[in-house]
Amino acid sequence: MIGEEQPHLTDQHGDAGLRWLLDRRERWDLTDSELACLLGVPTNRLLSWKDQVASAELVPLPSEVLERIGLLLGLHKGLVNLTPTGQESMAVEWFQKPVDLWGLDGESIRSFLLKDPRTSELIQMVQRIKSAAL
Repeated sequence: MIGEEQPHLTDQHGDAGLRWLLDRRERWDLTDSELACLLGVPTNRLLSWKDQVASAELVPLPSEVLERIGLLLGLHKGLVNLTPTGQESMAVEWFQKPVDLWGLDGESIRSFLLKDPRTSELIQMVQRIKSAAL
């Protein structure tokens, strides 16, 4: 069926996604350990990857981490799509601040995902936000 074919992701895709998340980490108010949690890896592994990034090395990532990076990118895109043009800061606010949307009942997306960082919860959150953007 059209649209169901998965793209072939290379190490360069994963490396670019990781670099984007490392840049986004501070805007999303995430510590290294919290970002590691969202990626499903130990903090020391993320710190090793950060060292590789700092030395301009390509960082090959496991497929599970690639999936989570893709989901976090999708989450960001969904939030941006809900904001007026040029107001990306609102998307960052929705990630950080408590909201009564998407079944969060006064919790922030950030704290919700850190409390339960399973891939299935991340998938559901991305689906809820993307459906609100339609």
